[in-house]
Amino acid sequence: MPRTKPLEMVGVRRWSTMSIRLGGLCVITALLGPHAPPVPPVSAVSSAGFTKPVSFAVLEDYDKGTPLSRVAADFALFRELGVPVWRGSFGWDDYEPARGRFDFTWLNRFATLADSMGITLRPYLGYTPAWSARGGTDENVWNDPPQRIEDWSRFVKTLASSLRRHRSVVSFEIYNEENVPLWWDGSAGDYAQVLTTGAGAARRGNARLHVLLGGMVWPDAGWLESACAGGQGTFDVLPFHAYPETWTPDSVTVETYLGPGFQRDFLEQADRLCGRKPVWINETGFATSPGKTEEQQAQWWARAFATFLAAPRVEHLGIYEIRDQEAGTPVIGDSPNYYLGLIRRDGGKKLAFETVKLLVRLFGSDSITVLDSMLSVRVTAGHAGKLYHHLFVRPDGRHLVFVWDQSGSPTVELKLPGPFESATSFALNGQSSRWNDAEGGVIRSVTLHPGEVRIFETGSGGNP
Repeated sequence: MPRTKPLEMVGVRRWSTMSIRLGGLCVITALLGPHAPPVPPVSAVSSAGFTKPVSFAVLEDYDKGTPLSRVAADFALFRELGVPVWRGSFGWDDYEPARGRFDFTWLNRFATLADSMGITLRPYLGYTPAWSARGGTDENVWNDPPQRIEDWSRFVKTLASSLRRHRSVVSFEIYNEENVPLWWDGSAGDYAQVLTTGAGAARRGNARLHVLLGGMVWPDAGWLESACAGGQGTFDVLPFHAYPETWTPDSVTVETYLGPGFQRDFLEQADRLCGRKPVWINETGFATSPGKTEEQQAQWWARAFATFLAAPRVEHLGIYEIRDQEAGTPVIGDSPNYYLGLIRRDGGKKLAFETVKLLVRLFGSDSITVLDSMLSVRVTAGHAGKLYHHLFVRPDGRHLVFVWDQSGSPTVELKLPGPFESATSFALNGQSSRWNDAEGGVIRSVTLHPGEVRIFETGSGGNP
């Protein structure tokens, strides 16, 4: 959800992002249940576990003309995080300011920079120019469907052709958060036409491009009834967004965002309507807005990585965003928009920067095996409240263990499915230490405090 479109462009249709997200996620609460446990494996998955691809991206928007020195500094931070993949907007209104007058000069320089730094680009296309918008020439029509679909088709094909020489550009996403009026002032049928036409134009301009459905504000199967009417082969990836605990009711947390109904009421319906696609959470984050600390943000990211990557079909996390917005920057929405970054306004790194860097390294492969059912957690002292745990196995055989209690402070022991040679504990700042009270496949004496995630890695020694 980019937040740098000038507020004056929203005009009388300026909706609060908070109210949009609360409204949509109240639906999720009813659908998935406010206190649901993490997603169970789907029927096609072995009760022992499942293996799936995993990938990551970092989000940051750049207006046309942004100094490339600033972009290069951000790309260097992406690489430091271990995530050399960018997602952000290519605004139609920026790059075709008048019908038939294309201005891709800066964009090609941007892509050339990405080529040189080894950054993969996954842009989404959006922001209808006033000259093409159905609502006319008023400035507040940037979220309108195009009046003439041929304008849109020509733009997408021309853009894809212009960027074809850049190996960094691998996909086009068609608009963004289109299932709410704040971002799409048309029907699902209007969007289906834009999606189908845009996908065809993108592939005519560059046959190797993947096409993504615009990331939905929440997993919205109802929207897909019409949006997928153009055919199951229209797009390659089905993304949605997740901002639990920043833009959700209190009952919706990281742990309950994907409840049991996610499989039945979203994934099964999406497969039926659109064909089975890779499912991505291509935007997620937590704002350190007033009243929320950097420690909470770092703990949130640890919980989010573990919870979302344990879901059977979620293959990708889009990290929003690299930097906090500068004070006074016009944004669409409310105050949390300014504080979602991993870097403060003063340029200093928040604790979550190191946490995300650690998590990306720990999950640092093209796939992961989830074995939650084979991790046994026993309370040895104190009392558990809301206790969560996840077990992953990397392709190199090492286990990753995450355990936390949202409300209690028990001491627990963790029994893994086989013996291991050593256990390492990680702090949120990335520092590691050997865990000495571990042998025979059991990690002992793990004391939990409310909301604090304990992270362990074990060396291989007898894998399941």
